[in-house]
Amino acid sequence: MPSPIGHALAGLTVSWLGGRHTISNGPRLASPLVFACIAAAVLPDLDLVFSSFHRGLTHSIGFSVLIMIVAAGVTGWVTGRILWREAVVVGAAHASHLVLDWLGADRLAPLGLQALWPFSHDYYISNWDLFLSTQRRDPLSIRAFGINARAALREMAVMGPIAAAAWMLRRRRRSRARSSGPDARRRPSGAAGDRGGTSDRPVPRATRSE
Repeated sequence: MPSPIGHALAGLTVSWLGGRHTISNGPRLASPLVFACIAAAVLPDLDLVFSSFHRGLTHSIGFSVLIMIVAAGVTGWVTGRILWREAVVVGAAHASHLVLDWLGADRLAPLGLQALWPFSHDYYISNWDLFLSTQRRDPLSIRAFGINARAALREMAVMGPIAAAAWMLRRRRRSRARSSGPDARRRPSGAAGDRGGTSDRPVPRATRSE
């Protein structure tokens, strides 16, 4: 199944696609939402510490909902009001971990993940092997290094272009918001600029002096 590199790229992609794209809030590389989404996308693999629970409840849509609720509470505590959009985006970033693992190769039984917990305790996997399996036992060995390096390269080859496309799409949305914003509407026309910043209306005749 994918390494933290692939999951981090997926979380980054979700943050760029789902975050707000106002004029002042561009697709920044570093923002609280970006960090939260990357953390949520990598979080499920922390259950490796308890191997008997790995790919269990932390790899489920039920846990994604829990992450969303926690994110909503944090935004309410920090900003004074719940930011549901940001909370849903963080929950979606966690859910991206499920999608990547479902698409990845698995060599350890039970194969797959309990994606539908708590509604089902069955394990699910696509068998498409889009992402290569990684070696987490003795990770400092030469053999494990080679396996994990190949897996990381595959993940970057698949998720890198997707993340780049999300970045460009977000920049385009920001440009559109800027061009249609209030500052753009208040900008004087080209003709007005030629007249020293005056309006396009004709200048009234000067009053004749006696």
